Amino acid sequence: MSGDTIPNTELQLRENIHVLQGLQPEMQDLKNTVAEYIENVQNAILKRRADYQRTLSHLKSTETKLKSEIKMNKSLRDQLIQDLSNEMRRRDELSVKYEEMRVQQENLELQELQYSKQLADVENKIAVKLREVNEQRNKAKNQTTLVNDKLFQFEQLLGLSIENCLTENTNSGDEGEDANTETEQIKFTFRNVDPNDFSREVFFVFDPLKAEIVFSNPELQPEVLKKGTQIFTETKEIGFMWKFMRFSLQEKLVSG
Repeated sequence: MSGDTIPNTELQLRENIHVLQGLQPEMQDLKNTVAEYIENVQNAILKRRADYQRTLSHLKSTETKLKSEIKMNKSLRDQLIQDLSNEMRRRDELSVKYEEMRVQQENLELQELQYSKQLADVENKIAVKLREVNEQRNKAKNQTTLVNDKLFQFEQLLGLSIENCLTENTNSGDEGEDANTETEQIKFTFRNVDPNDFSREVFFVFDPLKAEIVFSNPELQPEVLKKGTQIFTETKEIGFMWKFMRFSLQEKLVSG
């Protein structure tokens, strides 16, 4: 029985070897396929690695470029911030300057308004003074030109005569030359004043433009002339003035 078993095992082994030998071409094909697959995988890995290296290099180049751009943009940003700061500072300075100029303009306008008011006041005062002077001059002229019975009595009894006279004034011109002007004044002449000589004449001269007594003969003290002028200024009556002056002139003659 053991003799029958050994040949069957050998036969089976031979069959297995034969089958194995029959599978060798397929195994070789499989081996070739596996080798080809491994080669393809390796090539794919190498290709991917090369692509990765190229991509990485490109990314590094892009990163460097971006960093350079970021640095440049930061520099531009800093410059823009500085320019904006300078512009704001200039704007603030201009605002302050404008405010100062506005205040100066308002002050100038206020001063101009004040000066205009002052000038108007001065012009009004001048106009009033001119009216007063004209009124005094006209009044004096009217009183000298009105010849009535009372004046005739004064002329006969007191020896009073009133007449207009022209007084020549010498003023220095713009080029140093003398310019002669004439001023119309009023001369009051008295007779019957000197007790030793009733025919002797004394007089005083009144300037209607200035409204003051400017001269007398015989010469009286300035305060006397001023007093006569004051009487006319206060009373606006020329009669009171010449009465005071006649008395002052007579007193001058008597006192010697």
